[in-house]
Amino acid sequence: MNKNWTSIRIGDVLVECGRPAIIGSYKAKTSESLLKALQKKKEEADLVEIRYDMIPSRSERDLEKLLSTLGSMQLTYIFTYRTENAEEAERYYGIATDSNAPVIDVDMRLPGIKSGKSRRFSSFHGDHASMSQQLLERLLSSRPDVVKLGISYQNRQELLFDIAMIANEYDGIDRPLCFSPNGKSGFMRVVAAYFISDFVYASGSGKTAQGQLTVKQYRSIFGLY
Repeated sequence: MNKNWTSIRIGDVLVECGRPAIIGSYKAKTSESLLKALQKKKEEADLVEIRYDMIPSRSERDLEKLLSTLGSMQLTYIFTYRTENAEEAERYYGIATDSNAPVIDVDMRLPGIKSGKSRRFSSFHGDHASMSQQLLERLLSSRPDVVKLGISYQNRQELLFDIAMIANEYDGIDRPLCFSPNGKSGFMRVVAAYFISDFVYASGSGKTAQGQLTVKQYRSIFGLY
């Protein structure tokens, strides 16, 4: 697959084509415990994802305080809030963009979310049956900074079929792709990174998706090629 981009700056992090960036994904029971986990992290990811939808004791005021602290830590993070409630999404993403979050990850089925000054991952989550050329075209049509696909697979054959399809349809596109396969084995994520993906998600404070490896494991694997 020919990638028609060389680098993209996300906050203080420069992501370069040909070298997958590692995103450490974090969840917690409270914002306070999430901050403690970030302060104690031993493995240095390139970027950090904040899964605020996975914090049970959340509120608008709590999010404002959390993002203010993250800003003072000068942490380059991706703010993610998974929900089908458009009104709720607009409230929380609005706080994130008002706080100048470096990146927001927004599901493509929430078109009303504004990016403000934040960079944007336009994402889709589904299974192998939902993958198509038309889906990629829809994701690209909004001209996001990064196109993201989180797809669940039952076997390696489904994964390899989609890698071939994506490589063909995404050829020559001028922006990064995050292809994050979900399955019982982390093998799928490694294969995706080797062939087409410019980002991988690693477990930060526990796994936020099936098959996530640690930052250390990814570093060791990437050192082989």
